[in-house]
Amino acid sequence: MNETWVTVVGNVASDVSWRRTQNGGEVANFRVMSTERRLDPESGTWQDGLRVAARVNCWRRLGENVRACITKGDPVVVRGRLSVREFEVDGVRRTSTEIEARTVALDLARVCAKVVPAEPAASGRPVLDVTDLVVVDDATPGAELDAPGVRSPNGAQPEGSPAGGPAEDEEDGEGFPGSSALAS
Repeated sequence: MNETWVTVVGNVASDVSWRRTQNGGEVANFRVMSTERRLDPESGTWQDGLRVAARVNCWRRLGENVRACITKGDPVVVRGRLSVREFEVDGVRRTSTEIEARTVALDLARVCAKVVPAEPAASGRPVLDVTDLVVVDDATPGAELDAPGVRSPNGAQPEGSPAGGPAEDEEDGEGFPGSSALAS
């Protein structure tokens, strides 16, 4: 039997539901929607094209991670096995398009994410805390961390210089967050 594998880039269109089956398996489900966008050459505006909607089934560990990380509205990339299930409700034949997911990921072209290993000890990767990192505007060529106008993620002006020494206008030498760890 041939299997049809698909990759769908779209948005999570429902809340993620999670359940345990009678056999003890765990599955998370959500709906993904993708709308084709086309540029109308005559008007120069974007027009909606065909829409694809599918129920996504995520088993075992993938389901646990989807339940913890994905929410309605998130932009995602889903890869899995496509199937169409036919059923009948009140004498009316219906079909359901489903994807048994092998991979579900946030679409990093449309959203930013922080990696947290599911099992840090087993992966050998330490969990990196990026809470106090300073955001530098990429549009400013040569922007320095201690340049005027550079703000941290919470909007505050960073303290000290990036090297951990005192900034030009500081007397007491308090560096930016985490600078003491860099100096030692």
